[in-house]
Amino acid sequence: MRIALLVHDYDRRVGHGRYVVELAERFSREHEVHVFANRFADVPSARIRFHHVPALRATAMTTILTFPFGNWWRVRETFDVLHGQGLCAFALDVATAHICQWAWLAVLRERDGHLSARHRLFRELVGRWERALYHPSRTGWVIAVSERVRAELERYYARRERVVVIRPGVDCERFHPERCRQARAFVRRALGYAERDFLLLYVGDLRKGAAEALRALALVPDAQLLLISRSPTRRYRELARCLGVGERARFLPPTARVEDYYAASDALLFPTVYDAHGMVIWEAMACGLPVITTRAAGAAEIIMHLEDGVLVEDSRDARALAHYVRWLREDVALREAIGRRARERVQAFSWDRAARETLCVYEEARRSL
Repeated sequence: MRIALLVHDYDRRVGHGRYVVELAERFSREHEVHVFANRFADVPSARIRFHHVPALRATAMTTILTFPFGNWWRVRETFDVLHGQGLCAFALDVATAHICQWAWLAVLRERDGHLSARHRLFRELVGRWERALYHPSRTGWVIAVSERVRAELERYYARRERVVVIRPGVDCERFHPERCRQARAFVRRALGYAERDFLLLYVGDLRKGAAEALRALALVPDAQLLLISRSPTRRYRELARCLGVGERARFLPPTARVEDYYAASDALLFPTVYDAHGMVIWEAMACGLPVITTRAAGAAEIIMHLEDGVLVEDSRDARALAHYVRWLREDVALREAIGRRARERVQAFSWDRAARETLCVYEEARRSL
């Protein structure tokens, strides 16, 4: 097949980008693969053909609104499948729904009591466009990254037909307990943590649950928290100072070596208010780390509470979060057992599996043309 993959950033450090990198590398072994992107951060493969798409990258909104215009005249060749990551084109054969914008904004409004003017504008422009793109007349098949997203597409956009759930994969070789054990002492020393320190890790958009993680940290005086994110940090640094945890909460930018930080940590604390999937959850589990998260994460749909992870019903329940942090800190044997079972649980979700299931959707899309 001649496959066109559309994504804003061809970059393993970004969720959508990693998804396309992993699929493109696998598809290119047997098919002709073209990638249309605005930014290429990964080393190009000789088997894949790359096409630059101009876009205005001032904000997330300008990126989303201008990228389809940039690729409109570039994707003029005849492809067997045109596969976009959300709002990447005006029409698609296959779209992967990595998020439901209206659902995400509804969660923010419920949590904060209102939507900012910027978020209201985003809902009107981007949300309505997303709803239009997922109409069957514009997109033949939709891949939802979790059951949560599938249900949200039906609830908010009335998209019911030709929707299939294909969960993203996880690289169980890169994210491996043995590699973590080998790197742990070195990375801890480099970061300035002693072996006796109980280190929690938060990775991702700070809006999703960093405030909740900081409030839980304030209730566990002998824990440390490392937050890795591309989000602006000023608001959260101020919150940490007000909570009296400024010395125990450390903010770092994104890294291409995120596995080093899993290696240095004792548990992932990710009390997200919304996450269509949440790759960081599966990466931590693959590393053998116990995870404390919420049922609002699509990746948590496979977790059995207190067996291979910890699920908190309400991300705002700082006491419950702190209770489970103390529980994992005090019982090393239990912490290690949950980590082992977590690793076993996610091993079934490989990128090879995700690629095979996606190719099946491509075949269905071709038959329906």
